[in-house]
Amino acid sequence: MPFHTWIPETAKEAPISVTAFLPASLDKLLGIYLLVRLVLNVFILNSFVYAILMVIGSITIIAAVMMALVQHDFKKLLGYHAVSQVGYMVLGIGTGNPIGIAGGLFHMLNHAIYKCCLFLSAGNVEYKTKTSELDNLGGLSKIMPITFLATLIASAAISGVPPFNGFFSKWMIYQGLIERGKSGGVLWIICLGAAMFGSGLTLASFIKLIHAVFLGQEAGHRSQVTGHRSRDEVSWQMWLPVSILAI
Repeated sequence: MPFHTWIPETAKEAPISVTAFLPASLDKLLGIYLLVRLVLNVFILNSFVYAILMVIGSITIIAAVMMALVQHDFKKLLGYHAVSQVGYMVLGIGTGNPIGIAGGLFHMLNHAIYKCCLFLSAGNVEYKTKTSELDNLGGLSKIMPITFLATLIASAAISGVPPFNGFFSKWMIYQGLIERGKSGGVLWIICLGAAMFGSGLTLASFIKLIHAVFLGQEAGHRSQVTGHRSRDEVSWQMWLPVSILAI
């Protein structure tokens, strides 16, 4: 933030195959890696500039995840989470120590995996139901068990639930913040609190999403919208990629 506005709109309007590669993975792999190379190899940053990066990362985590909590569109919600997770990467880089920067890079790779899985799962749901509005979804776990399980795993990963990959990269970022705290000051405590609070809000957001899409009550008027609804999973070409990413 504040250069994030294109991502949620792209996530909502663009085809899933685009959002799974651009906002979900490619721009993180390019942008965050470029930032790391600039910090380590091009410029010599002082503690004030590192502190600015930490503040930007913390604000991005909290502000974006709060925006995600109020969304009613599956894809737009994931778009705001794509923004929020960048905050963790920038926060890790802002610590300026090896474990924090490594955690930021590790989180970048983890994010590419679980966010691709989430976007492709959203595509499966939209393909099956012809909608991405959470209010029009529900009860899909019995119809789409593979997509449900993949989404559940990716949701736990993005929320930092052990033993999934997102937990370990977030833990490294937390360790980087604690290491930063050894040089004094209170900013690291505020940023650590923001990062942990952001993880809690992320978990709450995905509990809402899982319940709205896969659990809960089946939307009564959906059958009129979608016509005849088959009681089986999407084709294997659609569930196989999300299964591989979930594994």
